[in-house]
Amino acid sequence: MTATPTSTPRNPSPTALRPALTTPLMRLAWHGRNMWHWVARPLTMGVRGIILDDSDPGDGAASVLLIRHSYVGGWHFPGGGVGKGESLVEAMRREVREEVGLTVESGPQPFGVYARFRHGASDHVAVFVARGWSGTLQADGVEILEARFFPLDRLPEDTSPATRRRIAEFQGREPLAERW
Repeated sequence: MTATPTSTPRNPSPTALRPALTTPLMRLAWHGRNMWHWVARPLTMGVRGIILDDSDPGDGAASVLLIRHSYVGGWHFPGGGVGKGESLVEAMRREVREEVGLTVESGPQPFGVYARFRHGASDHVAVFVARGWSGTLQADGVEILEARFFPLDRLPEDTSPATRRRIAEFQGREPLAERW
């Protein structure tokens, strides 16, 4: 379960959009989504995966998979929205596969459900912990610019505050919260 960091698309092609064009388009879509939430006020459901790699023989500490989006700053857990007719676990597996090319194999364990009320949304996020996965870690190059495993005690400086809180909860340093 060791993967190498990457920031290139899985299926590069000569006609693929360049990051210089893709990033502004993804940010525009993100802001459009936020405006729609202010108007429509939908109830949405999302998922995130705490994907762990315990295979480092060095210090024995687990590493966690974090991603960097093209449309929002910082490092985050992989994840996204739950589609119609899709279970929470199916959505988490799909998002991890689409964003970074890994297949979550063994049964991911539920960790927590959080309410998130930002940008006009009424979002609820289910977080799962997964230790069994396969594949080659590779960012999709459009939505996800970079994907890497980081030791739990050496996260990147710009890891999002919510991601840091979930890791502190996972490590037992903080009680589980209700809000993202």
